[in-house]
Amino acid sequence: MARTVTPASERLWARVDKTETCWNWTGSLHRSGYGLMGGNADGRKITLRVHRVAFAAVNGEIPEGMQVDHVCHNRACVNPAHLRLTTHKENQENRSGPRRDCKSGVRGVYESRGQWAAEVRHHGKRIYLGRFSTLPSAEAAVVAKRNELFTHNDIDRAA
Repeated sequence: MARTVTPASERLWARVDKTETCWNWTGSLHRSGYGLMGGNADGRKITLRVHRVAFAAVNGEIPEGMQVDHVCHNRACVNPAHLRLTTHKENQENRSGPRRDCKSGVRGVYESRGQWAAEVRHHGKRIYLGRFSTLPSAEAAVVAKRNELFTHNDIDRAA
C-alpha cells in the first residue's frame, strides 16, 4: 500500500509560533539559525529551508538563482510579509550589521594608521572612502555611500 506524503507547504504552518511580528519556526534549526524541514523531490528525501517553503506557498515558485531575504533579519521567521525575493547581491546588501570579526563594530569601517578607514564593496569592487579621525564620521561615510549604491539596505535607510 502506497503511503501518501503531505506536501511541505501544508505541514509547515503546524510548526509556526505566530507573534505580533515574526512567525517563528518551532521545528529543527540549522546551526546558522534557518528553519529546516524534510521534503521529497523525485522520490528522494531532501532538506528544505522553511522560509523558502513559506514564500513559495504564498507567492508561487521561486525563480532559479533567486534568494528569499528576511526583511526582519530573523532567520527562523516564516511570516510571508517579512520575506522578499532578491538576487544574491540584494540579499547581501540587507545585512543586519558588521561581521563578527569586525573590530570597529561598524560595517565597512576598520582601524588604519591611528584613524578609521571606510570602504564599501559593490559589484565585487572595493570602493575606498578615505580615513576619518572619528568612528562616527567614518560610519556616516559608509552609510551615505551604501544609500547611494544599494537598493536593499533597509537598516541604513532607517537610520
